[in-house]
Amino acid sequence: MRAPTFARVRGPPLMCVAAIFATSNAAVLLTPNMRTFGGALKAFRYTANTEQVLFQFSAPPGLQPHTVTEQWFSIFGGITAFEPNPDARIRVYLDNGTTPSLDFQLFFAHAVGVQSCFGPDGNITEYCTDPRVPWSAKDVQHMAHAGALKNNYKIPFGESIRITVTMPFSGAIYYYVRGMQNLPVIIGGLQLPPSARLTLHKNWGISVPLLGKLPLVPQRNGSGLLYATMWSARSDYIGFMEGCVRAEIDDGPTLFLSSGTEDYFESANFFNAGHSPPPWAPTDKSVNMFNRTGEVNSAEAGVSYLNGTNPGPYSMAAFKFHLSDPVVWWESFTLTASNYDQSGGNPATGALGCSIPAAAPPLTRPVEMWTYAWTYEW
Repeated sequence: MRAPTFARVRGPPLMCVAAIFATSNAAVLLTPNMRTFGGALKAFRYTANTEQVLFQFSAPPGLQPHTVTEQWFSIFGGITAFEPNPDARIRVYLDNGTTPSLDFQLFFAHAVGVQSCFGPDGNITEYCTDPRVPWSAKDVQHMAHAGALKNNYKIPFGESIRITVTMPFSGAIYYYVRGMQNLPVIIGGLQLPPSARLTLHKNWGISVPLLGKLPLVPQRNGSGLLYATMWSARSDYIGFMEGCVRAEIDDGPTLFLSSGTEDYFESANFFNAGHSPPPWAPTDKSVNMFNRTGEVNSAEAGVSYLNGTNPGPYSMAAFKFHLSDPVVWWESFTLTASNYDQSGGNPATGALGCSIPAAAPPLTRPVEMWTYAWTYEW
């Protein structure tokens, strides 16, 4: 058998061709200046109401940022020994800054809904979690009751990073972190500019009125990429789930990211997977197959809490990572959620999306929302 022959390609040397191919697929060519860094803590005791360092690292700045690639937490502290506590506050300081670049509640930053942490009386519910343990998505995991909270959020920095924890009770921490020097950030196959930094936008317990909108990401100027959003919401009426997600990008028309709330999180019909076949009685309790032990969500979206009836009351918590559907802006950006939208859109006329009615349906009620939206901006 003759050996196969190949056409000779005129162009750059083979090494350059390989580098171009790797870049086009958002791979990174490994170079000697890429060095792994990290650390771990085992049963590290901390003091109540004191900001304490979990990890700190510094390195000379380079052409590419140094990047934290993953963190894992099991943090305990409460009235009784090793009681899980949703009030764990994590702060991340970059490049010798004295103001945190990131400041978040640990559980909610890992898509554990606010409702699953606090009962109606305001007290912490058992394990601060939902029945769906373990579960994992590509960039966030919850692999044990009250702990094993892991994320792969890429945190780039120039020359130093310091990560701290603050808790209202004394307790113990199990923790590890890893990263790599001179590693560019790649999100959904896109290599971001070296100056890109992870940014967090927060809403906490905001009441959204009938037909109102909540800015998940407020007006941004400059350039950026939407990485992820995490929601908790509750209302006396399920109608808020009919709200659409809207993006205003640069000077273009409104971009609708969903035809409803559960659609945005890659589900449908009020997250009704696990129900008996329709029709359903109005008092049927909403059940989600993702809320069962051993089930998994998609790689990029999922539901971490669900409880309610149709037409209400109804509450949910869910997360969405924009990895395979990049949302990028170059000049300006706003992302909003709405409390109810009616049907809309007509491909024949080019009208695609939802529309807020002139008057609210009779049962529509305000919805209380907690949201985190993560963006990379440069």
